Amino acid sequence: MITAIQDAVKQLIPAKRKTNSSSGWISFNAPCCVHNGETQDTRGRGGIVTNPDGGVSYHCFNCNYKAGFVPGRHLSYKFRKLLSWLGADENTVRRLTIEAIRIKDLVGPIAEDKVNNTEAIEYKVRPLPLEAVTFYGLVEFYELANDHRYPKQFVDAVDYVNRRKIDMTKYEFYWTPEVEHKLNYRVIIPFKWKNETVGYSARTFVDGIKPKYHTEHEPNYVFNMNNQRNDSQFVIVVEGAFDAMAVDGVAVLSNECNETQADIIDSLGREVIVVPDFDRHTNKQGRTVWPGARLVDQAMEYGWSVSFPVWRETCKDVNDAVIKYGRLFTLKTILDAKETNRLKIELMKRKVASV
Repeated sequence: MITAIQDAVKQLIPAKRKTNSSSGWISFNAPCCVHNGETQDTRGRGGIVTNPDGGVSYHCFNCNYKAGFVPGRHLSYKFRKLLSWLGADENTVRRLTIEAIRIKDLVGPIAEDKVNNTEAIEYKVRPLPLEAVTFYGLVEFYELANDHRYPKQFVDAVDYVNRRKIDMTKYEFYWTPEVEHKLNYRVIIPFKWKNETVGYSARTFVDGIKPKYHTEHEPNYVFNMNNQRNDSQFVIVVEGAFDAMAVDGVAVLSNECNETQADIIDSLGREVIVVPDFDRHTNKQGRTVWPGARLVDQAMEYGWSVSFPVWRETCKDVNDAVIKYGRLFTLKTILDAKETNRLKIELMKRKVASV
């Protein structure tokens, strides 16, 4: 079973190939070049080598595309793309993705830690706004001073998070009296990576202040990865930080998910269920558009499941559903409505977009 991925790749290698008996490399015309801005390879510059432990590595010496699989590791987006370029259909790629998770269960978490490609990802450390203090830290400060005259904006910030039904014992929130960017009228959510603060999002709790979000972070960041449980069978991917905290999922912080973010999410080694925002707006041409459709398209591209819960017509996003119906009901409806079939996802996307 550990060699299942390796065996599948060997079956996909073109018949026109050369094998180097000393190094073990199998060379053939690289299928990746035409997808990476190069002309079709005709000189056999694509190469695959396999390992006794069931691993496989691919390298193109023309466009320099690299991808690989090691038992105990998830099937990365780049490797799944390679499989499709070699001729694997959607069902085969999905089957091998599940197979990789089964292999991980066999070899254990130690192997995953050794090869986790997210270890190579680094983000610039960014400070929080000036004078930013945690909710609990500020309360403790006033308690020690025996002074309960909390700043009104701070009280409003705490009330705002409470109304959004977020567990303040699990997630950290900050407030600052700083007036620049009207930060004193915002709830500050820190972004963490490897125990470092690498950015933040400051959400206004007062109507009329624009923009709603003042953010500082790199575009490849995935929010709430540090709170994912090792024994979870799935991860829910949403757009916003509050949506992620409402169901302990992860957020891509927009209606798009780039390849680096996809690899970070896939590194969890579990089923990925995307729940887009369902709100719509009118564009400059006067047409009603659904921005969440973009995230649905990318979910299909990455081979992820998509959920269209029953509350999508009454709630604009996951957090809105948790506020209206509760966390357990929201989670159950997300799982009940998840869809893996590409055609059915496309039909549901069109149905939502046409409402």
